[in-house]
Amino acid sequence: MVERCVGCGLEVDVIDGPTHRYITSAPGCWALYGELLAVLSADRRMQSALVMCVDSYAVEHPGTPNPQAIQSVAVHLINMHGYLVRGRPIAPPRLAGHKGAFHWLTPPAVPANRTVRSVPLGGSAGDIVEAARMWVESAWAAWESHHAQVDAWAALYSRS
Repeated sequence: MVERCVGCGLEVDVIDGPTHRYITSAPGCWALYGELLAVLSADRRMQSALVMCVDSYAVEHPGTPNPQAIQSVAVHLINMHGYLVRGRPIAPPRLAGHKGAFHWLTPPAVPANRTVRSVPLGGSAGDIVEAARMWVESAWAAWESHHAQVDAWAALYSRS
């Protein structure tokens, strides 16, 4: 049996398994994400892919309007803005003075056209990094209606 992930819309096997406490996803999707993180974490050449995949997964699974989910989505969108728009190196986010500063952004009505399954678990590091780049660009584009807000937050809170 399959089910559609409530976060990204991906069809995944129905499994009995854990999920994240504020990132809303199907257990099967969360399991795929865990497998991907294991592959990316094992190879230092894929550090940029790891960051892009974490950002992509977080914004594709925004959860519900609660303080942790609000902060998570905002921080990941600001990070994506930094390397996709401003051209800074791909790295974990560096923000200052932002606790409690963000508000809920209504998730996109149309999901990104790529998901966790778009990044191959095998293949060369270059292929994986390229697939991660295409996923993060797709996830960023899905949030287009909020780009101005993300830009404003980035101007206020980013530490490059």
